[in-house]
Amino acid sequence: MRRRTYLATVGSFGTATVAGCLQGNTGEPKPNNATQEPESEAGAVSEWANGNIEFGLPPFQDAEELQDEYAPVFEWLKDGFEGVDSVKGVTTTSYSTVVESVVGGHTEIANLSPIIYTLAADEGIHPLVINWSHGSDAYHGYIATRSDTGIETLSDLKRTTIAMVDPLSTSGGLFPRYMLAEAGLDAGDIDTEPEDFDIEWAFGHGAALEALEGGHVDAAAYGDFQHPDGEEIVKIAESEPIPFDPLVAKPDTPEEVREELIERLLDTPEEALEDHRIDQFGEVEPGTYDPVRDVAREMGVEVEDLEQDEG
Repeated sequence: MRRRTYLATVGSFGTATVAGCLQGNTGEPKPNNATQEPESEAGAVSEWANGNIEFGLPPFQDAEELQDEYAPVFEWLKDGFEGVDSVKGVTTTSYSTVVESVVGGHTEIANLSPIIYTLAADEGIHPLVINWSHGSDAYHGYIATRSDTGIETLSDLKRTTIAMVDPLSTSGGLFPRYMLAEAGLDAGDIDTEPEDFDIEWAFGHGAALEALEGGHVDAAAYGDFQHPDGEEIVKIAESEPIPFDPLVAKPDTPEEVREELIERLLDTPEEALEDHRIDQFGEVEPGTYDPVRDVAREMGVEVEDLEQDEG
């Protein structure tokens, strides 16, 4: 079987590829004026971002919904820094593209999948804060089915079709495959297809659930935040706790700017997150993402696997 890969090598990623995958962005790295002496402490962020902060968003839900959810947060950030004229969300077409955008300086800040962050942490990006929801900095991946399928355990998923989010989605890709492998099924790894079931990549948590609800697949894997109310969709299994995704800054972000961004994000008011999937930002503690890194290694994912998807 031909080796499948999903990301361009982070350190040598080309501008043209980013331009083709970022929606509403020219793809050109933005000039960095961080080496210039800022006029004031508040102006350091503006100098760093050249007056406009671009914020990379992964495709874990509909792009328009993401923009609506983040709009109050973007407004909060813009109002907190002298000389910052705008904070704009840049939706991306894959989990790989969002990290490529921030590592390459095409966006100043990005929301990264936990798996993607652990792989790219050595590329110079700076963790700012971790997302929290319902009073916790962790969530779970679910594998679910319809109540009428007769599927009750993970072993029942042999010879079925499962909708998953993305090969590099933490809760909707790698963790579910790891769970299935632990249950005794051949789940493949990042380079190989599973032998015991088929995967339909939905490229969105909501899309994976919709495929299940519509009867197109036998089961679906997605983050617990996507699980519906009611009795038609039933959970088969859930993963160990997964730390929520971090917000990160591009590699050449000065310490002064990082500190100002962290302080502003930690102070985000509740009203700015009323319609958001998260309810606060928290500090990133050392070792937070170690469990994610362990699963990535078990599934054969290493930083060397960050290569161009060959289709």
